[in-house]
Amino acid sequence: MKLYRLPIGVIQIAVIGIVAVIAFYSAQAPSEEELLEASAIAIAPQNDNEAVYVSVAKLKPQDHFVEVRGTGSVVLRNSIDLVLQLSGRVVWVSETFRKGGSFEAGQNLLRIDPKDFELAVAQAEADLLAAESNYLLVKAESEAAIANYAILHGEKDVPPLVAKTPQVEQAKAQIAAASAREQIALLDLMRTDFSLPFDGRVVDSQAEVGQFLNQGQKFGEVFDVASIEALVPISPRDLLSLQPAIGRRASLSLGDFQLQATIARVSPTLDERTRFAQIYLALENATGVYPGSFFNVVVEGPRLENTILLPEAAEQINESVWVVSDNKLKRSQPRFINRQTSGVIVESFDSGDGVVLGRVPGAKEGMMVKAESG
Repeated sequence: MKLYRLPIGVIQIAVIGIVAVIAFYSAQAPSEEELLEASAIAIAPQNDNEAVYVSVAKLKPQDHFVEVRGTGSVVLRNSIDLVLQLSGRVVWVSETFRKGGSFEAGQNLLRIDPKDFELAVAQAEADLLAAESNYLLVKAESEAAIANYAILHGEKDVPPLVAKTPQVEQAKAQIAAASAREQIALLDLMRTDFSLPFDGRVVDSQAEVGQFLNQGQKFGEVFDVASIEALVPISPRDLLSLQPAIGRRASLSLGDFQLQATIARVSPTLDERTRFAQIYLALENATGVYPGSFFNVVVEGPRLENTILLPEAAEQINESVWVVSDNKLKRSQPRFINRQTSGVIVESFDSGDGVVLGRVPGAKEGMMVKAESG
């Protein structure tokens, strides 16, 4: 059998022809949108007199409570760098004053060698005694001078220099200065035992026994447990539904862990990137709560009188609903107030014979339908 080789040009023309045919039929294939539209037309009634069965919910105005749900995180309002108000060598460090440790208000965390400060107190006390003794001596000399002047000059006024008034005032000032130095020495001695006036946790500790710490040198970082709070982003619509927001109760959950809180503050502006506001929650008990944790939150809002809880299935495009009235569809646009897990709270509106649940293929204003309770 003899084989023939086709010219290259013939093969190229054949390939181009096949590609052209495939492109032609691809162009004729309907798009996804056209398929959906065709499906809706096929399901929809073929004439305006043929009614479509729709499922409806009959809704009545009632009182509902606003409920805003979201996700937030635990944050710190601030933390504190620890520095000494004096210089000295560390002679003792509490076991709780370690990274991750917890401490109570007034609990001693660190001790500086007190010997030098005890000597300073003794010196200050001695200086005060000397100043008081000097005052008594100068005062006695003044009283003697006044008495002698009276013998010589009778009832004439005693000149201040004769009465040694400047010396007496100077002696009083020396007592005041010595007393102040004593108070400073006692205060420094008291500061050798380091404590804080709040319950807190240790973020970082750099103090070790034997280490010499200078005045103003950082040796740790802590935070007040009361500065732990929760931060929750919230949409402007949800924020408006909570007004007034300050003081609203909230429930936080992280798995099985539950916590109660109160809205303490609201950000004055929206976040430039997310366009959300932020609410800050004061925690009732921050025990076991760690900054950086994420949680779910439910904020309890006000009671809304004469409102309707719209099932999610009733919501159509652009927050509209279909209402059945006299066996015909009528579009309604109630004002959405608050979206919840069970539906959407909307202002009271005329729901006719019921609100349609789910999508209605080919739905349009005035379309004939037969309502069935969903």
